[in-house]
Amino acid sequence: MRNRQLSVSALVRYLKGKLDQDPLIQRVIVAGEISNFTAHRSGHWYFTLKDEKSRISCVMFASNAVRCQFKPKEGDSVLVQANTSIFESSGQLQLYVTAMKPTGLGDLYLKFEELKRRLHNEGLFDPARKKPIPVYPMRIVVITGKNTAARQDVITTLARRWPVAQVSEIPVLVQGEGAAAQICAALRQADALNFDVMILARGGGSIEDLWSFNEECVARTLADLKTPVICGVGHEVDVTIADLVADRRAPTPTGAAEMATPQLAEVQGYCLRQRQQLIYLIHQKLRMQRQRYEQQTESRIFQDPMTLLQPVQMRLDYNTSRLQNTSQRVRTQRTRLDQVSAILLNQTSKHVYLQQQRLGQLRLNLNHHQKQQLMLRQQQLKEKIRLMDAYSPLKILGRGYGLIAQNGHLVRSVQEVKIQEEMQIRLHDGQITAVVKEKEEQA
Repeated sequence: MRNRQLSVSALVRYLKGKLDQDPLIQRVIVAGEISNFTAHRSGHWYFTLKDEKSRISCVMFASNAVRCQFKPKEGDSVLVQANTSIFESSGQLQLYVTAMKPTGLGDLYLKFEELKRRLHNEGLFDPARKKPIPVYPMRIVVITGKNTAARQDVITTLARRWPVAQVSEIPVLVQGEGAAAQICAALRQADALNFDVMILARGGGSIEDLWSFNEECVARTLADLKTPVICGVGHEVDVTIADLVADRRAPTPTGAAEMATPQLAEVQGYCLRQRQQLIYLIHQKLRMQRQRYEQQTESRIFQDPMTLLQPVQMRLDYNTSRLQNTSQRVRTQRTRLDQVSAILLNQTSKHVYLQQQRLGQLRLNLNHHQKQQLMLRQQQLKEKIRLMDAYSPLKILGRGYGLIAQNGHLVRSVQEVKIQEEMQIRLHDGQITAVVKEKEEQA
C-alpha cells in the first residue's frame, strides 16, 4: 500500500471503506448548531453542523427527514444521530443523519432574534420611515468587498442596465473582525457625498459569514442616513438586520443593482415613444387649428365684421330708448310723490294739532274728576273715623266703666269668678289686679 500509486478515486474509496467499517463513528450522536440549511425539492435536507471551533457537512435523506418531528432552520441547536462517511464525488467528509431532535436555538440566532425584536419595537423597520428610491439615479455608490463576486455582479449589472450613471465604489471588509466598523464608516462617508442612491452588497454565506450585517451599529447607521440605501446581502433566503432597516431589500447583489436602476434601452424606448406621441399630438393640434383658422377666415363674420356689430348696435339703441322712457317716468313719479308728500304733511300737521287739543281737554277733565273723587273719599274717611271713635271701648271706659278679665278671658258672669282668684280690671288710664273676696249673685 505504501509503495503503490493510487488514483484519487481509489484513495477516496479506500478511506470511505475504512470509515464505514469503524464502529466508533457509526451511529454517533453529535451536538451542534445548524447553518446553511437547504430543503431540496427532492425531500433531502442539506446543512452544516458546527460549533465554535469546527463544522462538518451533513445530509439527511428524505426517508429519514419525513420522520423528523420538526423542520430545522438556521441557528437551531440539535442532536443528530448519524453515520460518518465520505462523499466519493467530492471527497468531502460528511455526516449521513438518520435522526434529529432540537436542543434549543444557537447563540447567534438568539442574538439575532433579540436585536430584531428590539429594533422592531423602536420602529426602525417601519415602512413609513423608509426613503423612496429615485427613478433615474445619476450618481450611485457601491459599498461591498474588494474584488468579490458580489462586487463584479453589481458593477456589471449597473454598466449593462444604466451606463449613463456615475458609479463610485467604497471597498470594505464584509466579514470578520472590524467589518461592521468599516461598513458604518463607508455608509457615513457616502452619505456626506450626496449620492442619489447607495448599494450595500455581499454574496451568500452562513449566519457567521453574514454577521457583520447583523450588528446593531450597522442598523443604526443605516437608519440615520439621508441617502436611500438598497441592501442586497446573501441569497434570497438570507435575511439580515441590515436588509430590514434599509430602504429597500434585494434578494441578491445583482437584484440590488437591478432595483437601483432602470433599463437604459427601456428608458430610451419610452422617451422615443413619448417623443413620437408628442410630435403626433402637435401635428394634430396644428391641423385642428389650421382647419379652424380656415373656417373662420371663410366665415361671413370674418369677411364682414359689421354683420356681427349691427345686431349689437340695434340692441344698444333699443335699450337706450327704453332707458330714456324709464327716466321720464321716474321724473313724473317723483313729481307726484313730492305732491302727495306735501299734502300728507299738511294733513298730518292739522290732525296732530287737533289731537293735541283734545288730549289737553281730556287731561283737564281727568284732573278735575280726580280732585272730586279725592274730596269725596276724604269725607267718607272722616265719617268712619268719627263712628269708630264713638263706638270705641276706650270711650266707654272713660265714662267710669271697666273691663274685667281672668286668665286672659273677659268675665261676663259672677259664676265665672272664684273666691281668692286674681283678676285684672282694665280702666281707661291703666290696669288693676284684684283678688276676689266674695261674690254675690243676683236672682
